Amino acid sequence: MLLLLVIVLYYVSFRWLLDYYWSYRDYVHGYLVPFFSAWLLWDRRDMLKLDELKGSFWGVPIVIATAVCAIYFDYEFRHVIKAFTLVPMIGGLVLLVGGGHAIRWAWPGIAFLSFMIPIPGRYSSLLSQELQKIGTSISVFVLQTLGIPAVAEGNIIQLTKSRLGVVEACSGIRMLVLFFAASVGAALYLRHRDPIVRIVIGLSAPPIAIIANVARITITAFLYENVSEELGEKIFHDLAGWLMMPIAIALLWLETALLDRLFVVPEHEAPLAFGAVVPRGPEPGEERTVPPGGTRAP
Repeated sequence: MLLLLVIVLYYVSFRWLLDYYWSYRDYVHGYLVPFFSAWLLWDRRDMLKLDELKGSFWGVPIVIATAVCAIYFDYEFRHVIKAFTLVPMIGGLVLLVGGGHAIRWAWPGIAFLSFMIPIPGRYSSLLSQELQKIGTSISVFVLQTLGIPAVAEGNIIQLTKSRLGVVEACSGIRMLVLFFAASVGAALYLRHRDPIVRIVIGLSAPPIAIIANVARITITAFLYENVSEELGEKIFHDLAGWLMMPIAIALLWLETALLDRLFVVPEHEAPLAFGAVVPRGPEPGEERTVPPGGTRAP
C-alpha cells in the first residue's frame, strides 16, 4: 500500500527524471543511483535485526508533510524541488514501518538517492562559470610551467598558434557531479575505515574533479600547439571526456591508499613476556595436585 502511494505520487517525477537523464549527459549516472543505494542496504544487512524493527508514529507527520509539499510543487511545475521530496518521503516511510533501528540501517542508501536529483539550472550555471575560471587559470599555469606559451583571456586560452575555449560544457561540472556521487558512495561503503578517512574521501570530489579537468585541458592544449587542432578537438570533445572518469577513479584509489598509510589502525597484540615463565603456586587454602607417580612437595 505504501509503495503504491509513492508510485502514484511520484510517477510524473520518475518520468521527468528519466527524460532528464536521457537529454542531459551530465546526469547519466542517475540511472545507476537507485541500484547503488540498494547495494548499500544489502552490504549493511548485518546491521538489520528483524526482531528490533518497531514502527514509529513519528514517520506519520513526515510522510504527510512531504506528500503535501510534493503535491504543491507538482501543481507549480517545480519538478526539481518535487523530486527532492522523494528522499524525505522514503525516510519517513522507513521510520513509520521500522522505527529508529531501520533508519540507522537504511540512512546511507536513502541519503545517496539525493544524487538522482539534478542541480537546479540557476545554481548549475553559477557553479559552471566558477569551474570555467578555475580550470582556465590552473591550466594556463601548468602550460607555462611546461614551457608552452599560454595566456588566459577570460575563458579562452591563447596559444602561439591557436586559441582554445573552455566552454561551459567543458567546465568540469559533469565530472564534479559524477565524481561527487562516486566519492560519497565510496565513503559510505568504507564503513569499517577510520571516520577521518571517510570524511576526507567524501570531500575530495571537488579537487580531484578539477585536477582531472585541468589534465584534460592541458593535454588538449599541448596537442593544439604541437600536433594538430583536428586531433586536439577530437581529444577534447570525445576521448578526453571518457578518460576523465578513469583518471579521477585512479586519483581516488591513490588517495585512499595514502590515507590508509597515514591513519593506521593499531592491531591489538598480546604483550611480550620477558624472562622465564614461573608456574603459579597454590593460593592459601588451595590443595596442591600431585601428578600420577609423582611425590608431594613438602
